[in-house]
Amino acid sequence: MLSSISYPTILPWCFSWLLIYNFSTLSNASLVNTNEIDRLALLAIKAQLHDPLGVTSSWNNSVSFCLWTGVSCGHQHQRVMNLDLRNQSIGGHLSPFIGNLSFLRSIHLGDNMFNGDIPHEIGRLFRLKTLQ
Repeated sequence: MLSSISYPTILPWCFSWLLIYNFSTLSNASLVNTNEIDRLALLAIKAQLHDPLGVTSSWNNSVSFCLWTGVSCGHQHQRVMNLDLRNQSIGGHLSPFIGNLSFLRSIHLGDNMFNGDIPHEIGRLFRLKTLQ
C-alpha cells in the first residue's frame, strides 16, 4: 500500500505542511516578541523617571503592561497605543526607548517636571499624532 505513494508526490506535500507549521509558529513568536519589546520599553522609560506619587508602581511583572496606569493598548494586537502620565508630578528624563513603542499614537506628559531634551528616537513613531 505504501509503495503506491510516489516520493515526487509526497515530498511537496510534506514541505508545504512544514512551511505552514513553521510560519504559524513564527507568527505567534513574533507577536510575543513585539509585545515584549513594548513591555521592556515601558520599563526602561520607568527607570528614567522620578515618580514621587508612585504612579508607575503598577509597571511590574504582576499584570499585563496593557493594564499599567497611564498605558492604553489596542484591542487587536495588544500593543501600546497611548501613554498618558499628565498631572502626576513625574520628573526625570524621557527615555530614548520611547522610540520602541512603534504603535504609539499619543503621548500626554504635560504638567509634570520632565527635564532634558525630547529624545530624537521619538521621530521613529510614524503613527504618533499627539505629543503633549
